[in-house]
Amino acid sequence: MSLLKINHLHKSFGGVKAVNDISITLERGKILAILGESGSGKTTLLHLIAALYEPDSGTLMLDNKRITPPSEKLIAGHPDIKLVRQDYGLFPNMSIRANIAYELRYYEENYRNERVDKLLEISGLTHVQHHVPRQVSGGEQQRATIVKAIAEEPKLLLLDEPFSHLDAVNKRRLKNEVLDLIKAEEVSCIFVTHDVADAYGMADELLIMQNGNALQLGSPEEIYRNPINQYVAEITGEINPTPSTSPKERGKTNSPFPIGEGLGVGFIRPEQIRVSEKSAIKATVFSIKFLGAFYEVGLQVEDTQLKMYSFDKLSVGDKIGIEIRQLD
Repeated sequence: MSLLKINHLHKSFGGVKAVNDISITLERGKILAILGESGSGKTTLLHLIAALYEPDSGTLMLDNKRITPPSEKLIAGHPDIKLVRQDYGLFPNMSIRANIAYELRYYEENYRNERVDKLLEISGLTHVQHHVPRQVSGGEQQRATIVKAIAEEPKLLLLDEPFSHLDAVNKRRLKNEVLDLIKAEEVSCIFVTHDVADAYGMADELLIMQNGNALQLGSPEEIYRNPINQYVAEITGEINPTPSTSPKERGKTNSPFPIGEGLGVGFIRPEQIRVSEKSAIKATVFSIKFLGAFYEVGLQVEDTQLKMYSFDKLSVGDKIGIEIRQLD
């Protein structure tokens, strides 16, 4: 069942189209990640959904009811939609517990205490509940901010770059914790990011934006395997750009292998290239980078340079055969 419906949404600032004719449907209980570079319009779209910006045209519906724009309300926003900004939004001189309880200040005391206890437990913040924000880690601050936002059980949670302030270790940990928290509370979620790694393993759907336009919408796996153009291919992962992208143009090149068959748009992911001594395609290793779980191997194939991922350590100067496989 759909929770949010956006139809032909437009928003411009000074003649510049920040959001251009975007239509989205978000199913209840799902997580949507909006991915794009700075200036792509993703944060503007988030603020439009939160009823903090006035749309130029288009409609936004939550549970089949129109989301009232700021011009028709005394205070902008929507009671069933909560937006978490990048600056955490915690009161600095109040404890983590008091910050969360503040959102429930108009509720009966017993309910408020029970609700806060539950949120602290499922978010893993019970042990720091009496600390003020500056006394806890960045990941704990971000969790507290999200818990504070969902205290009143909103229908839709909006997160603006929720992992941007965190180091790699805390980011990985927080992604899992936020996912568990969202699922436990059965809240739908939209978050924006410029890093596709934030979306993988967390988002049910992925929207790619560029210059205010929605380029592609689908599951992360679908978009990774079948990007519609070079921008989508590059922003969703590493690629090997090829000399040409159309079959007609490829026929005019001296490429030793069918480069354009990789993703259907003229690109090959590094993991599609495998060592195969039986292959007629010969390559020379010219660089090796250790990336933890695997090596990034630079290959020279005639006049073309490619990247390949390998679990086996090769050496610069090695001569190997390679083949191009479809994505598994």
